[in-house]
Amino acid sequence: MVPPAVDGKAPERLFGCNVGVYFQPNIFMLYPAAMLEKQGHAVSVLDCPVEKTDWETFEKFLRNDDSNAYVFYTVFLSEEVDKRTHAMIRGIKKDVPIIFIGPEPTTKPAAFLLDDSTFVIRGEPEYTTVELIKELSSVGRRVNKIAGLSWKFKGKTTDNPMRPFPKNYDDVPFPARHLIKKELYFNPKLQGRPSTVILTSRTCWGRCKYCIPCSYTFAREIEYKRHFGKKPLVGLRSAKNVIAEFRQLKAEGYNAVAVIDDNFVNGKDRTIAICNGIKELGLEWGCLTRSDAIKDPEIVKAMAEAGCRYVDLGVESFDQKVLDYIHKDMTVEDNIRAINLLRQYGITPKVNILFGASPYETEESIRRTVETAKKLDLDYISFGVVIPHPQTEYYKDIKAGGMFATESKDFEAVDPIKQATIDLPHISQQKLQEMVRWAYRSYYLRPSYAFRMLKKVKSFKQLKENASTLWNLVR
Repeated sequence: MVPPAVDGKAPERLFGCNVGVYFQPNIFMLYPAAMLEKQGHAVSVLDCPVEKTDWETFEKFLRNDDSNAYVFYTVFLSEEVDKRTHAMIRGIKKDVPIIFIGPEPTTKPAAFLLDDSTFVIRGEPEYTTVELIKELSSVGRRVNKIAGLSWKFKGKTTDNPMRPFPKNYDDVPFPARHLIKKELYFNPKLQGRPSTVILTSRTCWGRCKYCIPCSYTFAREIEYKRHFGKKPLVGLRSAKNVIAEFRQLKAEGYNAVAVIDDNFVNGKDRTIAICNGIKELGLEWGCLTRSDAIKDPEIVKAMAEAGCRYVDLGVESFDQKVLDYIHKDMTVEDNIRAINLLRQYGITPKVNILFGASPYETEESIRRTVETAKKLDLDYISFGVVIPHPQTEYYKDIKAGGMFATESKDFEAVDPIKQATIDLPHISQQKLQEMVRWAYRSYYLRPSYAFRMLKKVKSFKQLKENASTLWNLVR
């Protein structure tokens, strides 16, 4: 379940690192839901922010609901509201099992084990969830042998051994999308409705120091690093399996799909095979990948012919000194070349820029990056400030350098689009926050940009969605 918004704000949980500008389906809840359904369990999903459920209505729901367990998918920005909801449930149902999954419970399981009827599933949750629910339905609740589980009994916390990754990700059922109200979700970068998301691989092979990847991958990495001290290998689904899910989405009435892998372009043969297998479906879709993966015209051509409308690129900066520091392992020229190659084949590049990703960052370098983006005249660009999470390499640099500007002088969960937590040698916390606001307004409120984007709008509903998204960014 996803609790209601607080003061009109709700954390986005799919990527897990900002307060929602717009919401896409969190399939990371729907994967374990599909596994449970396959085992014969009745499952429901309540997404209060999307369904506009307020706290009073939510409390009434809890009092009338007869579920045997509740599951939260928690990211660092949702910890507070999820724990608040845990307390609300406990005030109504004293002993009902409550289960936390996701990156933040994986990071610090003990902080979420609030009583003996609360459990944390670390890392990849699908198979552990099935085992736990089965055990909770039996007499005795013997949970000590469930791999990937953390639990508490009489004040003592136990972290069971890590669950090995599945040998074949093709064996994992497709997300149970029928459990959500698909018409309530949208992606402003895609015109088709309804839209959904798909995950074709797990973990990025990049080594960026600051990176908080998609929330599922982050949980996977955190758990693996805890035991082995390094990032796990990328877990790939086969092209055949990915094509089968695309076909199912088409049959279910979806018209647009966002591929949310951190690097969808993962090998030429596999990428082209997926594209060739889905192009007859007539779906529009977009994906994420690294700029240095967009260099083969044959791959880009296959993507365009298969309906790819946009590609999200983690550019981060147009300053080479910053890119080198963060171990981006690419050049400014790689980024510009990828942007131009995508445009050559009619695919819209969407660029992500992060301020404060390096102690070398200055107000001048940020302004140069924004001005470069303006010259490229991109349709979509996002700006934010790096929030050094304790599970990243950048956190160690910031902590050791005494560069946290928070009251605690440590990591704090804030919205990176609105706030900063660091004071860098050449630019302050306050100036970083001001620069994000300036960047959004300077970029999106240009008359030439507004006129160009208005010409692309095909319906009043799309205009309303785009206006809402823009307002959330520039206000």
